[in-house]
Amino acid sequence: MLKSRGFWIGIGVSLIFIFLFVRSTDFGEVRDAFREANYVWVAASLPVYFLGLWMRTIRWQFLLRPVKKVSTLRLYPVVIIGLMANNLIPARAGEIARAYVLGQRERISKTTSLGTIAVDRLFDGVTLIPMMLIVAAFAGKDTTFPVGFGKDLNFAGLGAVMAVLFGAALAVLFYLAFSSSGRDFLYGTLHRFLPARFEDKIEYLLDSFLDGLHALRSPVDLAVAWLMSGISWTLEATMYYMVARGFGIDEGFHVFLLLTAAANLAIAVVASQGGIGPFELVVSKTVVAFGAAEHIGSAYAIGLHAILLFPIIAIGLYLMWSMKLTFGDMLKSSKDADATPPGEESSSRFSLAPQGVDGAGRK
Repeated sequence: MLKSRGFWIGIGVSLIFIFLFVRSTDFGEVRDAFREANYVWVAASLPVYFLGLWMRTIRWQFLLRPVKKVSTLRLYPVVIIGLMANNLIPARAGEIARAYVLGQRERISKTTSLGTIAVDRLFDGVTLIPMMLIVAAFAGKDTTFPVGFGKDLNFAGLGAVMAVLFGAALAVLFYLAFSSSGRDFLYGTLHRFLPARFEDKIEYLLDSFLDGLHALRSPVDLAVAWLMSGISWTLEATMYYMVARGFGIDEGFHVFLLLTAAANLAIAVVASQGGIGPFELVVSKTVVAFGAAEHIGSAYAIGLHAILLFPIIAIGLYLMWSMKLTFGDMLKSSKDADATPPGEESSSRFSLAPQGVDGAGRK
């Protein structure tokens, strides 16, 4: 991991944003804010956060249903390991780790798992972007965030940029899920540019990934997934609100809906290590814009991110150890990690014919 270029890019980006965060921070006052914090509120927020992750797991469960029915209880550790890996492994490779662990536990193709994970993560965008834009429109206050090259974005600008990025990705996935011409174009490109010896393997991987997009064709699964997404992020905003009360910040709940959306959208697009730097900057600037003192906003941002990171990392590492996995296992090459599971045949060309949840005709 230390030899990875992505790791050092993430560290570099984090250092830039940490500098932007600390240059106006009085750490003596921040230390006092930590001494005066009410940690009963902080401790009480953790069950709320993990309940939000349970709702997010249910969302993924519905997106997985066209591939295989898996219980939420079995998926929950996989979600936590993926979040842990995203905090420790560069370039958000935790999604690859999540696909690997799911494949090992449930005998599902890893690239099919990645297809469902791509849809799962896009639900974050289609939930958080409207949340941020709607609340910002009625909140009556605004702030700006540095994005590099001397440019700043406010809430509306951040929402617009993310809407373009997530909207384009979602459009591509829907196009691939519903359009035979889109898939034929991909297959034709493979045959045109890849050496013949790689064609079968790459085509199999593409088939597997497209199999993971089946949920996009089910209005019921999409509706339930979106509902679970809204509940999960509302619970996370509740956790942010409770931690804020512990630091003496007594703003309305709408501020934390806005904060949750802005902070998570920012770290979704900025390639920092574990979101460190961008998260603190966005959180502190947002609560200060709504009236919190500078040192209180800084202490709250540091404390909140620590609570989000350390329990997940600790539990995720324990789960990984209990499953006898290593980071090397989870990031091994696709030729090893996506071998066809025993007893299963390689997926055929993605079909537009109606298919049941288990691939066996369930309506």
